[in-house]
Amino acid sequence: MSVSIIGAGPAGFALAVDLQHHGKDVLVYAHPTHQRHANSIKDNGRLEARGAMEGFAHIEVTSDMRKAVEFSRILILTVPSTGQETVLHELKQFSLRRHTIIAIPGNLFSLVAADLDVGCIFETNLSPYSCRMDENGLTVLGRKSLIFIAPFLPRGRPLNSSIFATVQDLFPMQLRWCSSIVEVCLSNVNGVFHPLMMLMNAGRIESTAGDFLLYRDGLTRSVGNAMLAVDRVRIKIGEAFGLQLKSAVEISNECYGQSFGDFVDLARNSPPHNKLKAPPGLDNRNISEDVPDLLVCWCSLAEKLGVDAAPIKAVIVLVEMVTGVDYCETGRNLRRLNLDSLSRDELIATFKGMIPSRL
Repeated sequence: MSVSIIGAGPAGFALAVDLQHHGKDVLVYAHPTHQRHANSIKDNGRLEARGAMEGFAHIEVTSDMRKAVEFSRILILTVPSTGQETVLHELKQFSLRRHTIIAIPGNLFSLVAADLDVGCIFETNLSPYSCRMDENGLTVLGRKSLIFIAPFLPRGRPLNSSIFATVQDLFPMQLRWCSSIVEVCLSNVNGVFHPLMMLMNAGRIESTAGDFLLYRDGLTRSVGNAMLAVDRVRIKIGEAFGLQLKSAVEISNECYGQSFGDFVDLARNSPPHNKLKAPPGLDNRNISEDVPDLLVCWCSLAEKLGVDAAPIKAVIVLVEMVTGVDYCETGRNLRRLNLDSLSRDELIATFKGMIPSRL
């Protein structure tokens, strides 16, 4: 099986190494304006992986989107959701009716790409890897044993059932098939963890340039209490859709095969988390991605569904005060997701029972 990975960042290269080690032919697409990691690999002639995945890999890299599209009918998007629309603009020039796109993570990319003429789009809740890259190679702090996934199935559009087996065979970890992309989006627990850790440690981040461990040192009991309030809203939104979502800690435990009891226990003792340094500033995807493309989305859904989203709204407002960015306007609100014209009942019906129960 051949695979084109769209996104030459740590997550893309970690997936490329893992797939290559499992016998897949891989091509990584690097956008012409994001060449740093790609150039490092070209200069070294190979990529060294350390940590949860070890070894060397020779990864083919291209900056020609046409080559990536022609290389494989499976395109895996590993760019942050903030970069998905740039990729979407490039993909619109190609005929993709025989292609499958997998967005990692999705954050409702399928709805943003509603006018893309593509065979099928799948979305995952999280990247399979906790990883970082520098000039010395790729460090994989953790590799998930499970990720959540679903395709977007507009009413009336058939989907060949064999695609589910193809996608499962592609990934070197277990897939949890969800009822819809909304369930997948609500299972991206980065929206619970990241923004509040950044906000409630803002002074420390700026005064030390991130010279501390974000989870181990920054996720204290008070931060965990605030996260719990946001998590309760996320679960309430799921209930309005008829979903029984697990807590953020339970989802993290499932993905990594762990058994931590609460946020603080996870932050102090989870190897993929307790070694992560804080970013040097607040201009980081923990805010710039997870607030507009998760919290704004959740808050918009909650308001339409009649769920009290005050804790999530509070986080968004504080982030807007700190950054000066109107994320409620620029983020994935119902208008940008093409859902603003739906009534509450129509919204629920749109995403109800879309995946066969046997999966």
